[in-house]
Amino acid sequence: MSGTVVLEEKWPVLGRHVQAAGWLRVWIDLGRAPRTIDAYARGLAEYLKMCEREGVDPLTASRRMSASMCGS
Repeated sequence: MSGTVVLEEKWPVLGRHVQAAGWLRVWIDLGRAPRTIDAYARGLAEYLKMCEREGVDPLTASRRMSASMCGS
């Protein structure tokens, strides 16, 4: 079982966004530490859930939208 599959089980939203899962797969393939991948996946999952909730395409979200997630 690949690392991405495990992450998608932990954060199902990643399974709904193929490009996000692919981005994580790159970092896994580069040999990043498991905790680093976990942190990336957690942040990405939060961002994707916010985009879904707000009805925003995560690939075209504006900087303002992204900044609102960070509380900026």
